[in-house]
Amino acid sequence: MTRSSRLWLAAALCLPFSAPGLAATAPSVSAEQDKAQAIARVVEIINRPVTHLARTDEASLFSPGWFHEGAIKPDFANVDVRATQELPYKDYRWVTSDLNPQEMFIASALEFNAMTKYFYQDRSLPKHRLSQDDMVEINALYRRIATDEHAIAMHRFETAGLVAVLLAVAAALIVAYRRVA
Repeated sequence: MTRSSRLWLAAALCLPFSAPGLAATAPSVSAEQDKAQAIARVVEIINRPVTHLARTDEASLFSPGWFHEGAIKPDFANVDVRATQELPYKDYRWVTSDLNPQEMFIASALEFNAMTKYFYQDRSLPKHRLSQDDMVEINALYRRIATDEHAIAMHRFETAGLVAVLLAVAAALIVAYRRVA
């Protein structure tokens, strides 16, 4: 086999692997964009502003702060935020925190939800109570995020597999070339 024919053989062997690798980037990009859009919508819903009122003696004080530190990443494929909604202020009319000593908030308009806390942007303020429609929409957005994360992971797995195959083919061609040369 001549050197020229070996190069043509190498190119022919690599061509089928390079085309899918190039085409496979498109689904990952659209999945990344869709995931980002879904997250942006979740953040928008969860972080809607609450009504701020001037504090009076009627406000019950919650301390320290509104929330404990940390947040877990929700299991986007399975969680139902309707089941994890907590109403810790339901027995009060007005509430405040050591973080907001000059303000108070309408207790019935507030909630805590461990499965949305991951997206809380300002933890110095309480979070508004989500409606049933809000929670249904968040659940749907969470499913989109899960689907997109799976597509992104599969793309990375496929890309890694493609690289491994190309490296193996390249190594085999180098060994074959050295034996012939």
